[in-house]
Amino acid sequence: MKPEAHYNTGPNELYLDVRLLQNLSGTAKWGKVLAVLGFILSGFILVFGLFMQQMLQSPGRAERVADVGLSGFTIVVYAFVALVYFFPSLYLYNFASGMQQGVQERSRQKVGKAIGKLRVLFKFLVIMLLLFLVLFAISLVMLGTGLSDFSLQ
Repeated sequence: MKPEAHYNTGPNELYLDVRLLQNLSGTAKWGKVLAVLGFILSGFILVFGLFMQQMLQSPGRAERVADVGLSGFTIVVYAFVALVYFFPSLYLYNFASGMQQGVQERSRQKVGKAIGKLRVLFKFLVIMLLLFLVLFAISLVMLGTGLSDFSLQ
């Protein structure tokens, strides 16, 4: 029998050497820590948004805020930022949990699903970053046109 024949696995098994298993397991652990910290940060952003809304509605500031229209808009912006930050954390958590389970059980299917969840995370991040770049470019154009209008006056 060839030495490689020992490493052939069935469709629900996965053979990985010890070093690769340790690296995958360590990556999943750090991914889970990062995801949990992301959940906590999302919660803090939401709580901070509620705090800011209350501050903007405090006596003495309410009149100035009403003119600008920030009182209700503040919580919407902070809730949106918290939601945008929540989803990558969720995708990362799903990847880390699936990878830990797949490595522990040495299941090819579970490791494959975990990698698929990591792919979803990367897609989300690419879309989010492209949107932010487009918004940044639009804001630069608006700033440039605003400055040119200001210099003409």
